[in-house]
Amino acid sequence: MAIRKIEKEDLSSFFNEFAKRYLKDEQPEYADIQVLSEEYGVQRETDWLILEGISYDPKKDILDIKVEKLDHMIMNPVEVYVDEEPGGLITSMEIIQKDGTKNIVEIR
Repeated sequence: MAIRKIEKEDLSSFFNEFAKRYLKDEQPEYADIQVLSEEYGVQRETDWLILEGISYDPKKDILDIKVEKLDHMIMNPVEVYVDEEPGGLITSMEIIQKDGTKNIVEIR
């Protein structure tokens, strides 16, 4: 596996390609989302729900992670790191927001 930074100008195309490749097939992917902030500590958002989509809207500066029953929106992401398998499947992501909040997403 390899950890790499995805530049902000590449977020839309990167996540569109990931969604086409891995989220449109018969094999569902599951996501676990945690939010880490100085103010609230570690907060669990999901516990292995089906991942339905990931997209980035550059006009609104929002990274949107859709899982069943939840739309986790990350405002103003400044850094995005992904851990990928050789074929491009993301196994985890760390998204750092402008205020320093970290969103940790694990995918299986």
